[in-house]
Amino acid sequence: MTRISCARILNQSYQSPPTPILSDEATSALRTTAQRYFEKIRDSNNGAWGMEQVDLDELFSTDAESDVSWKKELDDALTQNIYPLIRSGWPSHDALSGNNKPVLTVTSATLVTGWGCPGGKATLTPLDRDAGLFVAHIDLGNDGQVANTASEDTPVMGALYLESLIDDDGPLKPGQMVVHRSNESTSAIVVPSDIHSLEQKHKSSLDTVSRRQILKAAERTRHYALRLVLTTKTESNDETDIPEAPSEERSYRLRETSRLLDSRMQYLTLASEVDLNDAENHLRLGINYLVKISSDNQLGLDEQSYIDKAVFHFEKAAALCPTDARTHSQLATALRAKLEYEQRLHMEGADRDYDSLESVYLNRMRDALERSVQLGSAAVRVCANGIDDLSLSLHKLAETLCRMGELDAALDVIDKWAECGSLRSALAVEDKNHQHQSPIPSFKWIQAQGDDDTNTTILNRRDIALTTVGDLRVFEPADVSLLRAAADKHFAQTAGQQTSRYTMQYEGNSEVHLDDLCSADPDLKLRIDRILQEKVYPLVRAAFGEDEDEPEPKGSICVYDSIFVRYNAEQAKAAGLRGASQPLHQDGGIYSVNIALNEHLDDSENGFTGGGTFFEALTVGDGDDYIQRPSAPGHAIIHKTTQRHAGAPTTSGVRDILVIFLTARQPEKSEIEEVTWRVERAMRLTPLAKQLSREKLISCLKLATKNDPTSHALPYALGVHLTQEGDMNDPSDERWEEICQGVESFERSIVLNPADARAHYNLGMALSDRHKYAMRTRRMHLLPPPQEAAESLINALETAIQLEIKCDEAGCSNGINIAEAFLTLGDFVLRLKNFDLARLYLNQVEECIKGVGDTGEDWAQSMLQQVSAMLDYIHENEAIVKL
Repeated sequence: MTRISCARILNQSYQSPPTPILSDEATSALRTTAQRYFEKIRDSNNGAWGMEQVDLDELFSTDAESDVSWKKELDDALTQNIYPLIRSGWPSHDALSGNNKPVLTVTSATLVTGWGCPGGKATLTPLDRDAGLFVAHIDLGNDGQVANTASEDTPVMGALYLESLIDDDGPLKPGQMVVHRSNESTSAIVVPSDIHSLEQKHKSSLDTVSRRQILKAAERTRHYALRLVLTTKTESNDETDIPEAPSEERSYRLRETSRLLDSRMQYLTLASEVDLNDAENHLRLGINYLVKISSDNQLGLDEQSYIDKAVFHFEKAAALCPTDARTHSQLATALRAKLEYEQRLHMEGADRDYDSLESVYLNRMRDALERSVQLGSAAVRVCANGIDDLSLSLHKLAETLCRMGELDAALDVIDKWAECGSLRSALAVEDKNHQHQSPIPSFKWIQAQGDDDTNTTILNRRDIALTTVGDLRVFEPADVSLLRAAADKHFAQTAGQQTSRYTMQYEGNSEVHLDDLCSADPDLKLRIDRILQEKVYPLVRAAFGEDEDEPEPKGSICVYDSIFVRYNAEQAKAAGLRGASQPLHQDGGIYSVNIALNEHLDDSENGFTGGGTFFEALTVGDGDDYIQRPSAPGHAIIHKTTQRHAGAPTTSGVRDILVIFLTARQPEKSEIEEVTWRVERAMRLTPLAKQLSREKLISCLKLATKNDPTSHALPYALGVHLTQEGDMNDPSDERWEEICQGVESFERSIVLNPADARAHYNLGMALSDRHKYAMRTRRMHLLPPPQEAAESLINALETAIQLEIKCDEAGCSNGINIAEAFLTLGDFVLRLKNFDLARLYLNQVEECIKGVGDTGEDWAQSMLQQVSAMLDYIHENEAIVKL
């Protein structure tokens, strides 16, 4: 067992004797009995591996074959080692002194074990606190390599991660022990025995050499530990005298009871009064005040009080336990709530210096989040905690730095945030040092029609996606069967409950993350890893490695996330939908791999109808093949994640697919920058920008565009904010320049992606608004010639209408209001006195409104009134001409 250090927070947080307290025979007997027990219950637990635990009494009461010779050793260890160690290590502890002569006792004894299978995690216990006053953690070792992995000579040992440790003295031997205070957050993990001699790749990286070796160690052995929770009790001759429990334990029990009660605030307050120095009480109180603020819109004057109380409790918790990453992250959240409250008061006319307050709070938020990131990174580097908490802190820190205008610093944080994404999955990472000799599937490119009106190199590159062809598939039939069986089992167990971490869920769709399926099925994990290494990664390199505009990753390709998706047409139709589908979107990561898992009706009488991947880019031109499907089950379509696409409605039957999102690890050499992360920088900057003031928002979007100049989504977003978020009644030159820049941004977006109906639509609207603005502010001389301006607007809106109709026919609409597009066209050409064309456009407005069944809506009635007025105007003017 090794101790991995952070900063010490308590007078004495742990004690560790220099020699083992249990013999090899005792630890072996405990392991053997535990193995038999877990194998039995695993059969009734769907065979799932992972973290398992059992109470020691239950373990030996259910095993008649167990060797109980270890019991005397453990009793001797308690009386001769553990109890004396606690008393000598914490002589001034309140619970160990007093007239009642309290004695130490064991309240629970739990045997824990973990992993020893492909994709195994390093933790035997999650990073958390314990009950009682003290915990004796006794390492029980392992029985050597159990997983089907490459042989490793380095032994695997137990380790204990404590938030407050300051000492590194190498792995402990099996049977050795660490005693720590229960209010210390710990995680039991496994590590290779040479953990401290491993080279750290570079300190700023999360993906260190030691982290990779820890994960390999977790895969190849199943490790065991015994955790004894201890408290004190007092003995009294008076049977009516109930001794008072130690304050720490009373506080803990009050806090845990509060989880189940509506009156949790009262219980938490009492817990904090019982034990003034317990940081967890203040953390929970702060969280509950934040929940109260976010869930109750009728707080009134109490809102400021609740925010101040949340800040107070988080600050108190941080002072008591400065190494708890959660506390610093929550403090930043409370400070943000305080800043937003001050901003509302400022907008309502309160007499206060908001700019100064904003600077103070943003600096405090940054400091708290930087501390949270520092602490969270330490836990992630040694696999003591997952990446979710760290990712959230990095997200909030990047947003805070953007609000402060520190964009260069924000980019560094975003890179680390992107690195978190590259560590999310336990699936195999590309081995760049191994030359695979096996063949990869053949493929051909799916191409969009070119545009003869431009010589732009970006438009000349019309490869949209690749599709695999031929006899060699990405997933062979046996692989498909194995995966679908695992998904069927999962869906049966969850009884329709969604377990996906993605929030964009539609009726008829069921999702499960591939990592979750693999964690319950080691054989599936091994098979998926082999497919990734032998087919997917080499295929992506072969296909995208020649792209000069967007070079391939420098680091190893890896899985960002992967989901099994089941589209059930009947369920979707029962909910009033056309079919089971996904809307138009872009993916996370760098590349998307979409693998078909069952047959379409064209290939099998039992197949589904509809479905497939709708590619927006294929709607340009006269073709109608904008919905693509792999040629057969096991074949794949692969594209860059920036390619806008949708899941076309599956209109009958069930369609199963596996989608794998790929990104890249940080390169081995620290001086090499992972160029593909520029795409992720841009994708992460865009939603962050929407949280900023307008001036900072525009700067943030421009920075995103600089990092990914090939993205059409960025100039589109910039155009929206430049044209629609400003004051059209502002006659200044600055506002005029913004409108013109907005038009140029939409035009740039269309050059990059001529198939985006939204960009064409908003360009047309912006041209119309610019024309009206120029008329009001006497800038007509700055506009293009009338004929050119008319052609540009008409072309933009007509193209938007044509593209949106194709999208709508495919069941993948952008939600563009086509009626408004026709109304704008009619209004514009009417101002040019082209009555015939205006009438043609205006007559389409009512047809569009009737087509979507919105004639009773207020906006539709208003639009129809405008159409009627314009048609009357045309009629009147035509009558005058006849006279």
